Amino acid sequence: MFPIAHGWLLARLTDGSPSPAAFLGCVWPDMLFGSPLTHQQSHTSGETLLDFTREQPDGAGRDALLDFTRGVITHGSAPHGFDWYSDESYGDGGAAKGYAFQRGAAIATRAAVACGVVEEFGLWKAHNLIEMAFERRLYQADPAAAATLRAACDDTDLMAQIAGPLAQFFHQDAAALAAAMLRYREVVSLAPDSLDALATIYAAQTRIRHPGATPDADAIASLIGEAEDIVASDGETYLAICRAGVRDTLAALGL
Repeated sequence: MFPIAHGWLLARLTDGSPSPAAFLGCVWPDMLFGSPLTHQQSHTSGETLLDFTREQPDGAGRDALLDFTRGVITHGSAPHGFDWYSDESYGDGGAAKGYAFQRGAAIATRAAVACGVVEEFGLWKAHNLIEMAFERRLYQADPAAAATLRAACDDTDLMAQIAGPLAQFFHQDAAALAAAMLRYREVVSLAPDSLDALATIYAAQTRIRHPGATPDADAIASLIGEAEDIVASDGETYLAICRAGVRDTLAALGL
């Protein structure tokens, strides 16, 4: 869960300033708290959603949906967006898959303990903490992009506008999709100015996703700090590879 990084990447793949719809799209695949959609649906539907969008009548609504879909594609795992490199495949990969899983392996057992979940969830939690290790620095690097991202996540009119065609595409209720978008701002940190801010919100996420979990926010904060140290040596290389790869994905799709 690294919304600031997704906004940061979008801003570097767009000529000029990305629209609010594009910023909403770049985090939308993770808007799954209370959503009727699965992680697989939101992270691998970008290309078919683009086809659907291009079939819509010309006008402002289509333009906003196209910007939104472009943002979605920069995020997802298929076609290859940011999460392909974070979750699925990075470098020679191996069993640990993407960058965040590879780097998170070293803290997986302690991540399970800090989050108060069973050990089998430790690597997933650790990969989230590695992703969150980028948030503070990228927030400071581009506060304007972060501010536009926050505004997009507060824009109920935009969410309602986008939820309509999404409901048609996914054959779901528009109100349910819009409600999940609106809830997102409550379960992520969109102004991550401290380790405590990140840890507190991740502890809240953990309690929602794992009923009965007993996360320790102080221990989580400590692990995010350690994760920042882990990514210090090669995080810039990772981000550069992501930028180049996602740029190629957009170009291949005519975006």
